[in-house]
Amino acid sequence: MEDLYETGKVKAIGVANWSVAYLKELSKTWKVVPAVNQVELHPFLPQHELREYCGKFGILMEAYSPLGSTGKISPPGYFNLDHKLTFI
Repeated sequence: MEDLYETGKVKAIGVANWSVAYLKELSKTWKVVPAVNQVELHPFLPQHELREYCGKFGILMEAYSPLGSTGKISPPGYFNLDHKLTFI
């Protein structure tokens, strides 16, 4: 991927579901820092340590499940998607 980046064929490199441990290992050899790390990130899984580590290197975090994954119980009043929408 770094070779493609250097040729200009891609504008950025990203990773998905990489933990701090994986990113630390990658940092030993990377020539190009990943631009983004797409992970599950929401109020029930804030990933504080990963966010802090990515912030040090300018790696953006992208949430693929920003409202939480299935099976999570929301606190009262957090959000309600059970109501019926009416379109005019």
